[in-house]
Amino acid sequence: MADGAVVVIGGTSGLGLEVARHYTDQGRQVVLSGRDAGRAAAIAAELGGRASGIGLDLAVPTSIDAALAGMEGVDHVDHLVIAAIDRDENTARDYDISRAIRLATLKLVGYTEVVHVLCKLMGDESSIVMFGGLAKDRPYPGSTTVTTVNGGIHTLVHTLALELAPIR
Repeated sequence: MADGAVVVIGGTSGLGLEVARHYTDQGRQVVLSGRDAGRAAAIAAELGGRASGIGLDLAVPTSIDAALAGMEGVDHVDHLVIAAIDRDENTARDYDISRAIRLATLKLVGYTEVVHVLCKLMGDESSIVMFGGLAKDRPYPGSTTVTTVNGGIHTLVHTLALELAPIR
């Protein structure tokens, strides 16, 4: 189905913004999110076309359902792209537990909650793309939490593929 929306979580910068731009340029309905609703709306306006922006903070997963309910005119999601990241430099020696909890919540619980909320709008031909990062395979100094969480995203993809088939 090619008439549903493309939802880009973390679509205000980087890879997410480029994905949103790609689909907007194709004339698709695109909903992009950012932590700041005003910024997301402004970037959507810059993209033009059928783009709209919503505020959504993956690190506050209890707010995700209500935030996604704000996607006006979306009754079907063809593609879900979760590109949101939060930089975290955390070593075992100088561990900041609050930053670690935020990142783990954002990526593991937040990503899953987005899928949970939107899967009812997805059909057999829909797709989900999640960005996890290479730190799971190539740790670097300060990547303790990032490496761990990205490994979790890798395994999350496997369980979602099983549970949501034929969504890919």
